[in-house]
Amino acid sequence: MSNRLKTSSSINRLERKWALSGNVDLNAFSIAISKSNFFFREIYSPRSINTVYFDDTSFSSINENLDGVTYKKKFRLRWYGDSKVISKPQLEIKSKVGFITKKKTFLIDDFDDTKFDYEGVVKISNIFQEKLKINKILKPILSTHYLRYYFLSHNKNIRSTFDVNLRSHQLFGSNDFSFKKNFNNQVFEIKYNKIYDNYVKNNLKDISFRMSKSSKYIISALNVPISFS
Repeated sequence: MSNRLKTSSSINRLERKWALSGNVDLNAFSIAISKSNFFFREIYSPRSINTVYFDDTSFSSINENLDGVTYKKKFRLRWYGDSKVISKPQLEIKSKVGFITKKKTFLIDDFDDTKFDYEGVVKISNIFQEKLKINKILKPILSTHYLRYYFLSHNKNIRSTFDVNLRSHQLFGSNDFSFKKNFNNQVFEIKYNKIYDNYVKNNLKDISFRMSKSSKYIISALNVPISFS
């Protein structure tokens, strides 16, 4: 197995997020955003997203976010569908300056489906470290799993997503995945090219959610007891 890496995309965009706690009725939520000035409509069938986050043992990515550092970077592996099987994974480096996000995605060719367990994470971690050629040693810290709904504005310039059923596994310092944390959180996100920023700002008042830090990595990291043993 060669595990060749191929760069798939490099995206520059703005992202604005809202973390919503409590049980949000999906139908009522969809109606609310469809009546906003963006006139959002669902465009794809929802799908399950699974992500393994990598960090150094100082938790630099977490601390950058909590400390309000302007420039932040996250390293992660992502696959879709069954959370128990790593299938067609892609490596991602996501950097952020303020609201502006750049994401580089690397596809792994010739990857055989792998069970999402300790041995599987070790395998994918070795590929991650070797292929991205990062100077510092990164370890798998935790995983997140959720269901994502997709929406598009009436003018087709603004995308949005709504993530529900967030749960997380501790990976670092653990050789079994018995610990799982379920969260009563949903995340609503708007994504768009920066040329539409004034348009978005002028119409955000029509959406009555409070904007907040809502990285699923940070939500999970603050609530999952990560061990260094």
